Amino acid sequence: MKINIAGRQYPLSINAEEEEAVRNAGKEINKLIQEFEDRYAVTDKQDAISMVALQMASKYNLMKQAGSGNDAEMNEKLTQLTEFIDKELDKI
Repeated sequence: MKINIAGRQYPLSINAEEEEAVRNAGKEINKLIQEFEDRYAVTDKQDAISMVALQMASKYNLMKQAGSGNDAEMNEKLTQLTEFIDKELDKI
């Protein structure tokens, strides 16, 4: 499958059962990028992507601290998303 993040297409090899979750994650990432660009007049995509990554990582850490990070499946999905974001940021 291909996913569009911040105006760029990225090919992904994923299981069919993960496709909807990945598409939804892509939509959420793009929505957050747009919100950062609108709210803070961010003109550099890398800055917006970095802020989204920081926000998502912060939420993940808060969930872990609250004890709700015990769900193995949720942790795996968040880890995959974090790794994906890290790889894409490395390309910029």
